[in-house]
Amino acid sequence: MTMGKNGVVRASQNITWVYNEGENGEGFPWGPHKLPLTLDLAGVSLVFKKQDRGFLYQRNGAGECVEKIVLADKGSIFLSPVEPVHKPLGVSTHVLVEFDQPVVVEPRTKREILVIFPLEIACALGHSRDGEHIIDIIAPSSSKLTLYGNTRDGFVCKYWKSAVYTSKPVVNPFEKGVMKIAIQNPGSRWAEVNRAAFSAFGMKIFYSPQLVSLHATMKINSALTAETNFIDKPFQAGMSKALEQFNSKLLSQQGRTVMEEGY
Repeated sequence: MTMGKNGVVRASQNITWVYNEGENGEGFPWGPHKLPLTLDLAGVSLVFKKQDRGFLYQRNGAGECVEKIVLADKGSIFLSPVEPVHKPLGVSTHVLVEFDQPVVVEPRTKREILVIFPLEIACALGHSRDGEHIIDIIAPSSSKLTLYGNTRDGFVCKYWKSAVYTSKPVVNPFEKGVMKIAIQNPGSRWAEVNRAAFSAFGMKIFYSPQLVSLHATMKINSALTAETNFIDKPFQAGMSKALEQFNSKLLSQQGRTVMEEGY
C-alpha cells in the first residue's frame, strides 16, 4: 500500500503469470498496468516500488539482476516484444533461423512455412503526454551468436534453430514468437532452403495475449543468393503492433537482407 495524492491510499498491484500450454491458457499480461506494481512472470520478477520522487525498478530473472530509479510522478507500465537483438548490446542487428529439416521448393512457385523465433521483451513506461520510454529489455530465451558469411564481408547474427511447421504451433508468448515465411522461387530450378537471415531494421512484430508473430518473405535469386524482408501484417486479426527500436524509415536503413553465402 502507498499513499497517493490527497491522502488516497493506493494498493500495489501484484500480478502472477505462469505459462499454461494451449490456446485456452491465461493470456500474457502485456498491460498497461498502473503503478506501483509487482509482476511475477514465470520466474522473472519485475517490481516498481513508490519512492519520494518516483519509483524504484527492480528485475530479478532471465540471467540478470537490474535496479533503476525512475523519476516520474505518474504513468503506466506495459510490456511489448521488440526485435530480438538487444542482448547482448551492440553485437548484432541480424537474426539467423536454421531449419531443423531442409525445405525444398519447386520452381516458379511461392510457398509458406512457419518457424519459431526468439523474443526479447521491453518493459516500457507509458505517459499520455510524452509517449513511451523503455526502462528495461528482457531476454527470456537463451540464444547463441553465429557468423553468416566470411570474416571480411559476413555479419554476426543471433542464432536460433527451429522446426518447420505447416500449421501454427503453440508456444510461450513470453519467450517465443511464430514467424510466417513466404518463400518465392521464381527460377527454373528446385531450391533447397536450410536457413534464413533477417535484419532487425524494419521488423514488424505483432502480439496478442496468446501469440507473438512476424511475417517475412524470402526470394530465391540464384543457387547461392536469396533476399529476405518483412511484411507489415499480423498473423491474425486483432493483434497489436509492437514497439519498433530498429525502424527502417526513421534510421534510413533497409529492412531487407541479401544472403550471398547460401541459404
